Amino acid sequence: MKKILFATTALVASASFASAEVKLTGYAEIGIKGGSGIETQFHDDIDVSFHLSGETDNGLTFGAKIDLDEADVGAFTGGPTQLNAVWVKGAFGSITLGDTDGALDWAMQEVGMGTTLTDEHTSHAGYNGNSGLDGTYDGQVLRYDNTFGDFGVAISAELDDTGVGDVDYGIGVKYNAALGGVNLGLGLGYQDNGVDDIWGVSVDAKMDNGFRAILNYSDHSTNGAHYAIGLGYTMDALLVTANYGKYDLTGNDAVALAVNYDLGGGATVMAGYTNDIDGTTVGDQNRWSIGLGLSF
Repeated sequence: MKKILFATTALVASASFASAEVKLTGYAEIGIKGGSGIETQFHDDIDVSFHLSGETDNGLTFGAKIDLDEADVGAFTGGPTQLNAVWVKGAFGSITLGDTDGALDWAMQEVGMGTTLTDEHTSHAGYNGNSGLDGTYDGQVLRYDNTFGDFGVAISAELDDTGVGDVDYGIGVKYNAALGGVNLGLGLGYQDNGVDDIWGVSVDAKMDNGFRAILNYSDHSTNGAHYAIGLGYTMDALLVTANYGKYDLTGNDAVALAVNYDLGGGATVMAGYTNDIDGTTVGDQNRWSIGLGLSF
């Protein structure tokens, strides 16, 4: 997911059926950014999402999301990216189709925490978002997932519409447990598209004293191993995070920092910094940003 929001508000529109609901949410950014090879410049961005939901007479729930992402109000040349997903949920579990996480990404926890204007903390040379092989074809992922108490399982598939390539399939499991002041989350996933395969594991420890630590490891048959660590601390409205990641095959690695302060009412002060330490393919680079994130 690109943004982790601290608060959101919704505008509820009337629908034809009492069991149906349409919500409109928005997110905007305003600030300044700069870094290596980037002239210091102003930054603005607007995202709009439509959330549709309903329920059948026998309790089956369903919904859809339309996300108009990256609607840069400073330059309308390319237009926004539209991301769509549809889901159906019942006692059998949940089925989702569209721009959604494959089973490996669903099971594993990313090391990035908080949010920044230009995603310095989740887009550096050493970062891996656990997307695995999602997007091998057209990005239309079908995922089934279900939870049984503290245990969850998912399977996913992405088809080659031309009928040439093998099915890109995945499987993921995760487990959550409360252990004396620590909420522990474990994730394990595997994905294969007939040409490449990848497996990964993550450990997420949330502590009652406000600290959080995330460990992440994956091994790709073509791109080699990747490992990362994320650390965070929350105190009232303040969140301070750092993460580090490295790809063994290329040597690309980087460290990132993010600081968020929740002003309430959907407004968050955000600052981010990243430095690509020893990236053999990207060189030594740094980026930074500071500004406001606004949830509507």
